[in-house]
Amino acid sequence: MSSNILEQKHHVSRDSRGKILGGLRGFRGCTVWFTGLSGAGKTSISFELEAFLVSNGIPAYALDGDNVRSGLNRNLGFSKEDREENIRRVAEVARLFADSGVVALCSFVSPFEKDRELAREIHIQNDLPFYEIFVDTPIEVCEERDVKGLYKKAREGRIKGFTGIDQEYEIPSNPDIVAKTVGISILDSMMEVVNFLIENGVLPDDLASEGGVRELFSYKTANQQKDILTKLPTVAITEVDLQWAQVLAEGWASPLKGFMREDQYLQVRS
Repeated sequence: MSSNILEQKHHVSRDSRGKILGGLRGFRGCTVWFTGLSGAGKTSISFELEAFLVSNGIPAYALDGDNVRSGLNRNLGFSKEDREENIRRVAEVARLFADSGVVALCSFVSPFEKDRELAREIHIQNDLPFYEIFVDTPIEVCEERDVKGLYKKAREGRIKGFTGIDQEYEIPSNPDIVAKTVGISILDSMMEVVNFLIENGVLPDDLASEGGVRELFSYKTANQQKDILTKLPTVAITEVDLQWAQVLAEGWASPLKGFMREDQYLQVRS
């Protein structure tokens, strides 16, 4: 790095970004890194998770190996040096996403442990959470899937240095999660990651019940609720309004989580 480069400090704090970013307030910036063989299911889980988070008001963006190589890293090949630079660049981009308050979802083969540790270190140095998810799918299954036909080409010698065939994949020594995709749906694999992010304080607790009837009761103690309620604005409601609020809270209108005003209702009807 040039000695003439000086880091410029932002005027906006992460807490300030968290207050206006997404439907659920609070800073949730982090990077979730999916690693595994080609065809393991990394992108499938990542894209499913991205859709889940965004639909729940949490900003997220999925970075996929093919997509990145068609743009930002289009000048890189698949030599060991180029693979290392590919991961370094992606890690830096993910760090910027995470620093902005977005949940960055990275799905990359990233076969070398040293490169994955570098990606983690980039985040640690900037005080940002980094979670490594090893999508552990046997190579036999990956070859059966072979959606892109890459394993066939590698077996025929038309692709050199293909991970799992003539390029070693270094299994993560200490991943945060080992995700399976055999005998389990993508949705269930995704929810494992969701529950992990809830346990680590990235996501709110109520997302754990997604997929079933969702109750809207608070699990905070009475004293915690009292502290929160005293800071909120008040509005007068009728007994009927209260009954409708109870209907929502008990999940009878699931997945509806609120009321629509007339203009919103008309938009849905049109």
